[in-house]
Amino acid sequence: MTDRLLVGRSASGATRQQGARILLAVSRDENRSLLAKTLDSDHEIVDARPEDVSPEEVDLCILDPQALARDGEALGALKDRAGPLHLPFLLVVPERNLNGGDVWRQITAQFPPGVDDLIRTPVSKAELRGRLQSLLRVRRQSASLGEQRERLDRLNHVNSVIREANAALVGAKSRDEVEERVCTRLSNAGPYCYVRICEPRATRDALTVSTKVGNLVDPPDPQPTTNGDRSQATAAWRSFTDRKTLSTGLNPGDGTEFDDETAAAWREWADSGSVRGFACVPIRYRDTVYGVLEVYTRETDAFDEEEQSVLDELGQTIGHTINAVESKRLLLTNGATEIELRIADADDALLGLAAAADAELRLEGVTGSDPSVEYFTVLDGDGDDVVERAADSSAVVRQRIVREGDDGTLVQLAFETESVAEALTDLGTTVDTLVVDERGATAVALLPRDGDVGSCMRGLRERYDDVQLRSRRQVERRPLTDEDFVTAVESDLTDRQRNVLKAAYLAGYFDQPRESSGKDVATSLGISSATFHQHIRAGEMKLVSKLFDKITVGSTT
Repeated sequence: MTDRLLVGRSASGATRQQGARILLAVSRDENRSLLAKTLDSDHEIVDARPEDVSPEEVDLCILDPQALARDGEALGALKDRAGPLHLPFLLVVPERNLNGGDVWRQITAQFPPGVDDLIRTPVSKAELRGRLQSLLRVRRQSASLGEQRERLDRLNHVNSVIREANAALVGAKSRDEVEERVCTRLSNAGPYCYVRICEPRATRDALTVSTKVGNLVDPPDPQPTTNGDRSQATAAWRSFTDRKTLSTGLNPGDGTEFDDETAAAWREWADSGSVRGFACVPIRYRDTVYGVLEVYTRETDAFDEEEQSVLDELGQTIGHTINAVESKRLLLTNGATEIELRIADADDALLGLAAAADAELRLEGVTGSDPSVEYFTVLDGDGDDVVERAADSSAVVRQRIVREGDDGTLVQLAFETESVAEALTDLGTTVDTLVVDERGATAVALLPRDGDVGSCMRGLRERYDDVQLRSRRQVERRPLTDEDFVTAVESDLTDRQRNVLKAAYLAGYFDQPRESSGKDVATSLGISSATFHQHIRAGEMKLVSKLFDKITVGSTT
């Protein structure tokens, strides 16, 4: 079955620019065609076999494991011929191939020259473009800075270390494991002699060290200090509050004087360990900052704009991984903390829309990203009026009526800025229900049993004018198993629907290309084509609805 390679919206109306020349060494025709269509608006697609092109004719190569196995020798020769020009390789890997083992070690064993980055499918188009920009930036550096080989070698080394850190995140099962893996990879591989991650305290008025790795005595605390009546903010604290990557060079004898004892002590520590620079990187996912990554080096002239950009991308990757780990932990634990919230803010796009249309909306689901598309049932009010008012709002970028029914009108909305559902998700919760009316939003959300409700509330109050915690309780439940899912599906299917689905599956009806047509399967069952399609669609609907609708297992206390 063909993997779904890309998710997210297309760059409609994009103006073609003079971009890079990209060689698509992708074995599956469907994936190659989809990649070509996605990238063609900004780049030139080179349609040739690896042995038929030279390093000067392409700027980047996208490949998959099948092409690597088939054309590994030719691809290795192409990369070797590039030499110091540096031809980046981006490996597209299905999620199922990353379940076990050291991924980079497996890739290197199969392809000794190595790839420069890997990306899991399905992947958003924004993430794909970001990876390409990062790799192509190194390519441009190698082409234009030939005389600065030493600096380029460092940048390549930093990129290699960052790739190892990114790969180390695959399979991490907890936030502590995420932090430990990142710090260990960055410190062990260099060029960083000391690495640590700082997290906000529960009051979010200071930072505390959560993970540290390195061969130096610990540097001073990352929290703000006071000198008389003047507050002295550390670089880590400024990075956390401003959500920006900051760096500082520390050359001995530069004449800098400190009138704060803590700052002077910090400089004394840096000199004693021959530390010549450091960078503070916010660990963030969308609008949520989880902490700060600090990296220290003994090398001079480090942390230029390119290196800061790479580190900033790493900070976002760590934040994304922490968010995913926390969300997955909620699904796999035996209990959760359920909170009921009331949110009001006249300036919020969704809340303002419900008030203007005098309507009550219930969230049914969220799909995609950049931006997310949200589906609401209009429980009370006029669906047409909701969509018309959304079309007149600059805060809504997409709107339409999906269907009308006895249980209300289903509408599709996408917002320019972060929505209430996105804010709750970013803060580590899973949205159970969300209902919006002219008075505001009522939400029921779940956190892990040991989740930080206080941190979630602070994050919401930073975003909205009025946030009330109406209730909080523990929910006892067990993780949903494969058996639970199968039982739920089979209990909903009729015997005829199950037989039709099974016959279609065994006959290759769902393969691409199809081994049997609907008419072939219908004939084998002794039914008409119309009856076959009626049952197959009904069965597919029930199967998909059970996949995306809630199947509750457990109880509450």
